[in-house]
Amino acid sequence: MMAASHARGRGRVVPVLLVLLSLFSGAYGQKKVLTHDLYDSWKSIRSPMLSKDGKWLAYQVAPQVGDGVLIVRATASGAEVKIERGTAANFSHDSKYLLCTVVPPKEEVDKARREKKPAKDQPKNSLAVLELGQSTPKVIERVRSWRLAEKGGSWFAYQIEEVPPATPAQPAKPAEGQEAAEKPQGPQKKKDHAPGTPLLLQQIGSAKEIRVPDVASYTFSEDGSLVLFAASTKDGKGDGVFYLDLGKEATYPVVSALGRYSQLTYHDKTRRLAFLSDKDDYAAEKPKQSLFVYRLGEVKEQAMVSASTSGVPQDWEIVTRGALRFSDSGARVQFATAPLAPEAPKDDTPEEEKVQVDVWNWRDPQLQPQQLLQANAERNRSYTAVLHLGSNRVVQLSSPDLRTVNVGGKGDAKFAVAADDRPYLQHISWDQGYYDIYIVNVEDGSRKKALEQWAVVPSTSPSGRFAMVYDEVKRTWSSLELATGKITDLSSAIPYAIHDEEDDHPANPGSYGLSGWTDGDKRVLINDRFDIWACDPTGAAKPTCVTDGVGRAFRIGFRPVVMDRERDTLDPAAPLFLLGMNEDTKATGFFRDRVEGVGSPERLLYEDAILTFTTKAEQSDTIVYTRQTFTEYPDLWLATTHFQGGKKVSEANPQQSEYNWGASELVRWVSGEGVPLSGVLVKPENFDPAKKYPMIVYFYERLSDQLHRHRVPAPSASTINPTVYASNGYLVFMPDIPYEIGFPGESSEQAIIPGVLSLIDRGFVDRQRIGIQGQSWGGYQVAFLVTRTNLFRAACAGAPVSNMFSAYGGIRWGSGLVRAMQYEKGQSRIGATIWDKPLLYIENSPVFWADRVNTPLLMMHNDKDGAVPWYQGIEYFTALRRLQKPVWLVVYNNEDHNLTRRPNQKDWAVRMQQFFDHYLKDAPAPKWMTEGVPAVEKGRTLGLEMPGAGKPGG
Repeated sequence: MMAASHARGRGRVVPVLLVLLSLFSGAYGQKKVLTHDLYDSWKSIRSPMLSKDGKWLAYQVAPQVGDGVLIVRATASGAEVKIERGTAANFSHDSKYLLCTVVPPKEEVDKARREKKPAKDQPKNSLAVLELGQSTPKVIERVRSWRLAEKGGSWFAYQIEEVPPATPAQPAKPAEGQEAAEKPQGPQKKKDHAPGTPLLLQQIGSAKEIRVPDVASYTFSEDGSLVLFAASTKDGKGDGVFYLDLGKEATYPVVSALGRYSQLTYHDKTRRLAFLSDKDDYAAEKPKQSLFVYRLGEVKEQAMVSASTSGVPQDWEIVTRGALRFSDSGARVQFATAPLAPEAPKDDTPEEEKVQVDVWNWRDPQLQPQQLLQANAERNRSYTAVLHLGSNRVVQLSSPDLRTVNVGGKGDAKFAVAADDRPYLQHISWDQGYYDIYIVNVEDGSRKKALEQWAVVPSTSPSGRFAMVYDEVKRTWSSLELATGKITDLSSAIPYAIHDEEDDHPANPGSYGLSGWTDGDKRVLINDRFDIWACDPTGAAKPTCVTDGVGRAFRIGFRPVVMDRERDTLDPAAPLFLLGMNEDTKATGFFRDRVEGVGSPERLLYEDAILTFTTKAEQSDTIVYTRQTFTEYPDLWLATTHFQGGKKVSEANPQQSEYNWGASELVRWVSGEGVPLSGVLVKPENFDPAKKYPMIVYFYERLSDQLHRHRVPAPSASTINPTVYASNGYLVFMPDIPYEIGFPGESSEQAIIPGVLSLIDRGFVDRQRIGIQGQSWGGYQVAFLVTRTNLFRAACAGAPVSNMFSAYGGIRWGSGLVRAMQYEKGQSRIGATIWDKPLLYIENSPVFWADRVNTPLLMMHNDKDGAVPWYQGIEYFTALRRLQKPVWLVVYNNEDHNLTRRPNQKDWAVRMQQFFDHYLKDAPAPKWMTEGVPAVEKGRTLGLEMPGAGKPGG
């Protein structure tokens, strides 16, 4: 088509047949431009999973708005079954069936909501059971919830929204010599908690079904042979805890008494069942919970812990709002406790006479806004205790003065790591968070301080023998042996930096992280920028480079791919799969190596794309990965662990071929400070280097790693969509920005302006039609840049800070924190207080230089912004308005820092493009730009129409 058009443009004489073919080709192949009314139908792929044997793949294809579909695909033949509106799928453990929730049609849900139907009349979910290899699933209507056992079994359980009036299924028979429910024991009072609902258990692939009435909660054993459940009957006479042996189809009582039962937790290896109940105190006005542990088949409990049990602090109680879990061995049970809530004083003062006041005190560890946001969480805070079943002892591990405790070794470690942030809570207002680190003896609760004012809470090794300690000041990794408190420097022997070398914040840099532990805690894997090092946590052996220096030699950053999510350690002799990204080219690939062994990483698949591992079948070497580029959606690819012969098996958006899209390329230039920089240039699909194009510059710190990122057309929460703009004939430039502390505004200028000029020099950028757009930190730099240059014809800033002086003492209303830390240590990178270096705050504040602005500016700043106070946008708007500069401020009501409501997202996308089209393409200005939207017209018009036109069509 382009060749034929070129020939006609030159006025050449060509054969008639060639002309006709060219015209036909042009008419047939003409691609459409992406518009804002297309968003809803663009789809994404979600929740891919493989059956255990790897013979079946399931995934959702979901439109942005509307009903999705679950696709079940045979990995060998490619045969597919589609389950409309299927979601939350799971394969049976024998890989013969798939179960999923089927949600009602969105249209029906929306209609019921508009009609304000009561909950019982709202459309309900269904459960689909598909025999793999068949084309039609069995559907069970009105299913509230369903469940499969975690690791085995042939049964599934479900509860329905409402029991239909039908003949009930055969109930499970009591075990021989047992009654289904013993006579309730314990204190009696009128039942005041809700009865349960029927639980139905069905054997997959058969018509066999068991119905259990009045079930309040339930859980499977891991192997699926048992169902353990709490019953709550209407009169309370059948309340209790029971278990159903599915092999025998018989129910056995564990305990029967009036009361509430919750958090049923079962340990398969020891056949122990733990739960909380208030049965022994049910007659009280405010019954207290107790912890019970039974071994199935035994009449008396193995252990019972109440508020009066030795080890539970005085005036404390056991609470249901924390986790209840066994250790891996089953020898311990962790549970939650909390101080008794004080009785609220009686107050007969009428509401209108009560004083409502917040008192701010300079000594407060936290500011009042933060306290108010966290007040409910603080009232409901719980603390970790452990029950040692062998000795029947309770040890309180955490407490108000040591709130965070982590017991390693899957709960069986002798020592735990604990962190206390209380001494440093005030520091968070101007600095990062710090902790005092303690070692806690899990056997007796004794504690010993190991580290003081530490920035990173240490992570424990899988066995719990060690904790890994990152020192931000020394920039080293060390091991902390918990039994002895011995600290051993591990990373100083690594010849390269293990801290983030590109971190340019005015704070100590973080690390490149850890890549895991080998079996038995023999080695811990420490990352440098490119390679991975195996270190002996005792320090006895020198570090060895697992990746043999290949990463640094080829500038590829290697990190492990976790294929077996059941393992928490690495087998040093087994294949270690790696994902690597080339820092220079942005290519990615999969590699294979070993922690112990000779030879360099073996390249399996390496492409100019973003490759991402998704999942692996448990019982075969079948894997799923995704591949994406700017033009290619991250569809699913099937392969083996050799990553050879991968086959694309999904196509989320086949309609993409109908539209002008675009392409991305990596561009390089030198900053005003002489630093080599990279960025991404997005070009229209039919790009012609002989033409001149309008260009929009979008940025946020460093974006060049997103060279191959695929962006579907979608309404953004705050920024332009490069795909949509490229389709509409724009260039989009996304430059990297390194920062100099104290000069964040100038740093962006020194990076962006030379980058733009370098593209202008290439001849295809229209110098008179360049725009700039950014959000939040990017929005600030847009607001700053227009005070320093007239290079841009139009600018758009979302949630910008305009006055660093007022913003310094402002509140991040989403967290309640003061913003001072943002400037002294954080992203705003001033590195000093307003009293130490006030001129830096002035120099970097756009509002003080607003008189220099000559670029029309569009801003969005929403009135519930929890990150940047929206008065920052108001300050800049009113300053520019006072100076009679062209400026618009769009405020979405009750919206946060980024837009969350889809109608608002669409509206903002339209307004941004109208704004840029007007200034960069000479399109007419819409009414909201020329006349505004008067408050008296709010809700009646959006002002999006063009002069002499009706409402915009998209």
